[in-house]
Amino acid sequence: MDISALISLDSVVFKLVIALFLGLFIGLRREMDIQKEGSESFVGFRTLPLIVMLGAISTMVPQIPLLPAICLLGVLVFLSIAYYNGVFKLQLIGLTSEFATLIMFLVGVFVGNGEYIVAILLTVAIGLLTGFKNQLHNFAKNISPQEWGGALQLLILSAVVLPFLPQEPVDPWGVLVPFDIWLLVIFISAIGFIGYFLNKYIDSKKGLLATSFLGALVSSTAVTTALAIQAKQKKDIPKNLFIVALLVAVATMLVRTIVTILLIAPVELKIVSLVPVAMLVTAVLLLIWFGKKKGHEGSVEISPDLESPFELLPAIKFGLLFVFILLAVAFGKKYLGDYGVLITAFLSGFVDVDATILSSLQTFKASGITRTVAAQAMTIAILINTLVKVGYVWILSRRDVAVTNTVTISIIGFVGAVTFLFI
Repeated sequence: MDISALISLDSVVFKLVIALFLGLFIGLRREMDIQKEGSESFVGFRTLPLIVMLGAISTMVPQIPLLPAICLLGVLVFLSIAYYNGVFKLQLIGLTSEFATLIMFLVGVFVGNGEYIVAILLTVAIGLLTGFKNQLHNFAKNISPQEWGGALQLLILSAVVLPFLPQEPVDPWGVLVPFDIWLLVIFISAIGFIGYFLNKYIDSKKGLLATSFLGALVSSTAVTTALAIQAKQKKDIPKNLFIVALLVAVATMLVRTIVTILLIAPVELKIVSLVPVAMLVTAVLLLIWFGKKKGHEGSVEISPDLESPFELLPAIKFGLLFVFILLAVAFGKKYLGDYGVLITAFLSGFVDVDATILSSLQTFKASGITRTVAAQAMTIAILINTLVKVGYVWILSRRDVAVTNTVTISIIGFVGAVTFLFI
């Protein structure tokens, strides 16, 4: 028997194995909940894999093209009976299990048709929705109507307005492409929203470092200022605790920057990511150093003032800042040459590193600046946005924290500058 034929992506055996595995994966989680809660359910570790395999098998009989629809009808009848029994006999209210079972049947159909990626994505979605039921309910409890409404507005503008935005430059310098600008705003907002979601969901009492990390996913500047103020107000808290938290915020900002460059930058500019990578490694080493030293123990809570980046107003603010920097780069290039671009990157780095990096990439793609100038501008923005945190701490915090923070941030910035000289 030819083994390679059995493991071929189009073989019946391979499809049945994938269907069985996906069904077992969700069925296991279902069975875990049943055992833990001591409840009853019509689907579990054995039934769900059979339903997924039924969906796959129904696509393997070409002589009966309507077999998937017939099997689907049978599954619907089965689910209707189960729902009736659950509501009127077991007093169980809810359709989550029934709909999850129906979708898992369709997962089997997708597997049978060779659509493995779709099947896996659907399985992951079902796993998240059913496996994190309590966490999702808690998240919904913490979300305010204003945040949900803002997210709805942004979603409408993204889904309805985005497709109709011009995809060609609308300015004389060829850098303002409305479609690209709004798409990048959504991208940055999505990254920030992940941090905002985690920061709001995970209680700040879980630890200062966790709060620093989660808050910095949204705004490292907001976290830095909050830490600086807390250090000044609570002089009895050890200095090293705040230094470690500040390093966490800087490291998180660098991770965001690396992700942005790797995902957005063209191939010839991805090498610039080595600058924040080197700075991140340095920050982590400093974290380990200060983490091992005595005097970092203790607890303190911070509540940085964070706006949800997935609401309309913060997104528009970022978009306007992005456009302003784009125009500033274009004017700087026109009247001051490459030096104008670098001066703009220097000044805008004080405000927002994401907008500056994106504006440099957008201008480069529009052939407004060379690869070298774009790399220099991005590096300057990263360094300035990192070093400016020294000023915030000096202004808002106590002297011992400010001095040590200056040393650590200077080391990180120096490593970044040296790294750029070698790329």
